[in-house]
Amino acid sequence: MAASDDVAPPELGEEPGSEDALLLALLLRGALSIEELAVASGVSSNDAERDVERLRAEGLLGVEPRPLGEALALTASGRERASAVLAREADTLRPWLEPRYGAFMALDRRVKQALHRWQVRTDLGADRPNDHRDRRYDALVLAELRAVHAEADAWLAPLAAARRRYASLRARLAGALERAARGDVRAVAGVVGDSFHLAWWQLHADLLRILDRERGPEDA
Repeated sequence: MAASDDVAPPELGEEPGSEDALLLALLLRGALSIEELAVASGVSSNDAERDVERLRAEGLLGVEPRPLGEALALTASGRERASAVLAREADTLRPWLEPRYGAFMALDRRVKQALHRWQVRTDLGADRPNDHRDRRYDALVLAELRAVHAEADAWLAPLAAARRRYASLRARLAGALERAARGDVRAVAGVVGDSFHLAWWQLHADLLRILDRERGPEDA
């Protein structure tokens, strides 16, 4: 289901403009390439390139070296403005999120259990890494992950309808499971490239910042 098919509750308010969305994404995620920034913010690639040029000219963005190129990063002024955006987002979203966060955490526990079983075979008498040669086992775990994802997708739908960054995360979660169904074992919990695990972790990190919560053992 596309985010555009959902209706955002009015209490979620108006989302930040594209420039503020880019700054917020960098505050939440750290230095990113222009391609990563567009995905993280949900801003189109063309709009991201246009806005980055403007933000750099205003002294709000700089660049950091990377082994394979440069990444965009907030300057001190950019961090100040991004922090103000985060504060406004928190004021708007927190009243809606707080009473629903317990439901998210219940989903989070089920997601983590499925991801653990994807990575580690716990059914063979002794824990061992899953080499993904047992297609029946993988299919059972994927079915479990798809079931919890269906509930998580419904939970996320109002946020995705109200904020581009959540719509992007929603699409990434669904896309990862589609790739996994086609046989890409890295799409579930891979550390190179995008994966369901990475998108879920980033969604959780975003919610924690909005709710001003520390990541505890149950949030790892």
